[in-house]
Amino acid sequence: MRRFALIIFFAALAFAAIGPIRNYDFFWHLATGRWIVEHGALPAADPFAVASDRVPWINGEWLFELALQPVSGIENFSFVRAVFIALLFLLAYRFSEGERDGALLLTALAFAGGMATLDLRPSSVAALFVVLAIAIARRGNDWLYALLTVVWINTHPSALLAPLIAILITRRAFMPFVAAIALLINPYSYHGVLAPLRLMTFVSGGTFVNAEWLPSLPVTFPLLYVTIAIWTAAALAAAFRRRGTAAASQSGGLAAAVHIALGVVLAYLAVRHVRNQPLWFAAFPLLVAPAFPRVHRGLAYAACAALIAAVAIREDHRLGIAPERFPVSAVARLKAANLEGNIYNPDQFGGFLIWSFYPERRALTDGRNELYHSYIPEYARARKDSRAWTALLRKYRIDLAVDEHRAPLDVIDARTGGSRQMDASLAYWPRKDWALIAHDEAAMVFARRAAFPRDVIAKWELRD
Repeated sequence: MRRFALIIFFAALAFAAIGPIRNYDFFWHLATGRWIVEHGALPAADPFAVASDRVPWINGEWLFELALQPVSGIENFSFVRAVFIALLFLLAYRFSEGERDGALLLTALAFAGGMATLDLRPSSVAALFVVLAIAIARRGNDWLYALLTVVWINTHPSALLAPLIAILITRRAFMPFVAAIALLINPYSYHGVLAPLRLMTFVSGGTFVNAEWLPSLPVTFPLLYVTIAIWTAAALAAAFRRRGTAAASQSGGLAAAVHIALGVVLAYLAVRHVRNQPLWFAAFPLLVAPAFPRVHRGLAYAACAALIAAVAIREDHRLGIAPERFPVSAVARLKAANLEGNIYNPDQFGGFLIWSFYPERRALTDGRNELYHSYIPEYARARKDSRAWTALLRKYRIDLAVDEHRAPLDVIDARTGGSRQMDASLAYWPRKDWALIAHDEAAMVFARRAAFPRDVIAKWELRD
């Protein structure tokens, strides 16, 4: 009976999680995996973007990128995403200790909270590794833990947590030691370990703003704070119970303390940066279930069903690519026009353009922040100075542009000296120099008039 219930639970999670790919980085991961397969090697430097730094590329997510390659058809990734998310929380439930009905309720709550930040991406796979790491550490299997760490560090840099989890879960010294050694088993040796630390320093420096690296605000992510409150209450209640129990041993108190320390670390990371929330939500049932009070089975099942149903109702169940986030139709028209040249783009479109056009055309930038130490401040200056903007387009030989829809700009009229509003596309892409050749709900596409024959521009230009 319980096995049948688990099958129903898994199917319900998978159905609720079906939806389009929304993560901007997914497509450069897909393109990188394709490049690795075609060349039989990892790229030594970035082969894709025009503005990336000419430095070695420490790609610590290459194993994830290779794992994507057997899937054919972009719509099928929606099903892969759903099955992965369902498997993640099924395992979180399976490895939770304590009363099973309470663990089921906690897992459903974690699923409802985690869906806001989960997608088919390495950081989501890292959440699965956190679940497996806690489960393996609790069982004390040193070599299996080392193997997990090797796979983890080649999938996502959050593997740096592996030695810490081992320290906080087990009191044996050998497991953290082998986990630390296992981190070095990657194509970049110690550089693969240092690279994510350098990236964290870079994104914390205020040079640019990336929504994934912003703090998780309570008004935006209320379930994150609800789950942290539940974990805190459960931990405090368990601590008071132990104090009041004469049979409570010193070793039991120490074990509880290190579990609390792991919760503090994961909760802090989730609050500090939005991108870390999947790590917290995946670990939440494992951390809370042992101290969670008994729940009536009927109540647990009803609450679990309600939480999953709420996610299913809220989620967008279209397959493939979310068209409001990616310029799907506009890029299709640009492909049909067969215009060549480097493409300007905001970073969120970079991965999609790389996947769509490389090697025939090259995008300007994408979401790999660690590769744009020179470009990011250069771009920030250009957005505020028309001369610097023109110089930037000339420097990178931009003949095409796929730009997002922007709010109107306040500009100073040269004749009157007064302030007025101007359509952003007219400010950045004046029609005397740039022709609008495509648009959709996500973006507008422009072609530089001087770069193409007049009759070609006339054929594809759209009049405002």
